[in-house]
Amino acid sequence: MPTENSDRRIIYRQRKKSGCCPRCGGKVNKKSKFIYCDDCREFFRNYNNETSEKINKIRKKRYDLRKKKHQCPRCGKELGKRYNKIICEECLKKQYKYNYGKKRPKKK
Repeated sequence: MPTENSDRRIIYRQRKKSGCCPRCGGKVNKKSKFIYCDDCREFFRNYNNETSEKINKIRKKRYDLRKKKHQCPRCGKELGKRYNKIICEECLKKQYKYNYGKKRPKKK
């Protein structure tokens, strides 16, 4: 497989145009609605699951450590001794804006 992005893109387009799997060049069932073969789709599914599990473990450790040190679990900012919320004011504002700041259509 070529190392240059432009070369890889050319091969990807050629394989896709000819009806082959763009990743491995294997045959794809013509009735399939997917462009990748079953083996490559399985590879992507497994890869994404493994990566997600690793990232979630790292995030959970960081969250627990920051919470134990009385820091904001999102940004790591030191919280005051009398501050009784888990998340700092800035992160709470961001979260509020994300959740409620968008205009939503009224339900009838």
